[in-house]
Amino acid sequence: MESKEVRRGYIWAAVLLIVGIAMGAFGAHALEGVLDAKGDESWGTAAHYALVMGAATLAATATGRTMGVGWVQTGVALFSGSIFLLVGARLNGWPIQAWVGPVTPIGGLLMIAGWILWLMGLRRPGRAKGS
Repeated sequence: MESKEVRRGYIWAAVLLIVGIAMGAFGAHALEGVLDAKGDESWGTAAHYALVMGAATLAATATGRTMGVGWVQTGVALFSGSIFLLVGARLNGWPIQAWVGPVTPIGGLLMIAGWILWLMGLRRPGRAKGS
């Protein structure tokens, strides 16, 4: 029987993969010709990270070692989500740059910290579970 942490890891990995696919397709089709080069690149980066981190956390969760995986998943949600919001804000003139902008690097730091924790969990068999 799989643990609650493993099940949660699988669910979040699937959510990130769905978001990455949907937002990538949305950016490529619905936003084609709407975004400038910078916006298109930013949108693509956010979708790319959601896809890569979704696949990576799926693989990490499959090992049964979940320490740090929740940090990675939270980090990519903040990282990609803030970029999607910022690009949307530029299109719509929403004044959110000041409070959403700093969220992006926080998300990146959480991803890095999460993978460090996951790696540490591999070295400590008794402390491998838990995010």
